[in-house]
Amino acid sequence: MVKVFKGAVKNELEETVVQQEMASYLQLDNINFLIGAGCSSRIVGGTELGIPGMRKLYDDFFKENADFSAAGLKLKDRFDSNLEKMLEALGAIQVANEIVAIDKDIDEKIDTVRKFIRSKIIEGLHGKEVLSIYKDFYKRMISESRKAPINIFTTNYDLYNEQALDSLGLPYNNGFTGTYKRKFNPASYKYAYVEDMNFSKEVWERVPNSFNLYKIHGSISWYKDEGDIFEKDYADIGSEDTVMIYPTPLKDRTTLMVPYSDLFRNFESSLLKQNSVLVTLGYSFADDHINRLILNALAIPTFKLIVFGESDAITKLIELDDKRIIVINSDDKIHYFNNFVEKIMPEQSENSRELIDMPTVARIIKSFEEKK
Repeated sequence: MVKVFKGAVKNELEETVVQQEMASYLQLDNINFLIGAGCSSRIVGGTELGIPGMRKLYDDFFKENADFSAAGLKLKDRFDSNLEKMLEALGAIQVANEIVAIDKDIDEKIDTVRKFIRSKIIEGLHGKEVLSIYKDFYKRMISESRKAPINIFTTNYDLYNEQALDSLGLPYNNGFTGTYKRKFNPASYKYAYVEDMNFSKEVWERVPNSFNLYKIHGSISWYKDEGDIFEKDYADIGSEDTVMIYPTPLKDRTTLMVPYSDLFRNFESSLLKQNSVLVTLGYSFADDHINRLILNALAIPTFKLIVFGESDAITKLIELDDKRIIVINSDDKIHYFNNFVEKIMPEQSENSRELIDMPTVARIIKSFEEKK
């Protein structure tokens, strides 16, 4: 049975009932997903097949850097196993250094943490099982009648969303324009894919099943050049140039504020639309700057928040006793990303399955020539 909290009222429902409810949400125009770090982690038999979550990253960092310290203090047990919280403290020391010398090596120490996170993301970026879950997630959202794009917000720096969307051939906008040198352009989120470029038409039809992808904390494929943000293959970017936007004011704050602020502005405006729904997956509500925007959206009477997960912060959401906040979890971890996709996302229709699985021209030609 699945535990469903509507406000503080708890119900236990069959998986099929929750699946039907999710199918109804996916018919709405203003549907948004927030994908957290838990979605790119997949542990089977004690082995991580994807990218470690924040606690595992923290533990692994101190296995490699047992004596890591700042301002004369060892940091291992000070930040509730959260590297981003530690980076926030390091950033504060960096700012304070401009007034009084606290730690002369703080820049190098921040770089050490950033390089470690980036290396672990790259190590876990090619998990076939994790990619398969992401692909199934997008497949199950496909509908013949859907014209409005679905918004995908993620705190993750990895490329599983892009890999899944690319492999399925689904159109999506990630905020960058250009081909040879792709540059971050927040205005591009206002663009729409249309099916017919016949200029005699007064109304163009949107391409169905498109997505807007917002990487609100940056990406391992982003880099900065003369104040602008660009993207390219992460293998061609040095770790010192990677733009991964942490929720903390570090030395390159001025450059990073441009994509950071634009992405969060889009997040806020999407939630403030009438009849907007936000579904959170793999997100424990540990980031206050994100939580504020979500809670601010409750000022809109038609906003609905659907949380798949369990944590101390999520328990506090339940205690708010607002029936527009729906928390879903179970003892057998229905809120884990793989279980959510397999058991809660609606089954893919035959027509949409044919649309995705249609063979490419190259495969058709190859198959024909092999039969000759």
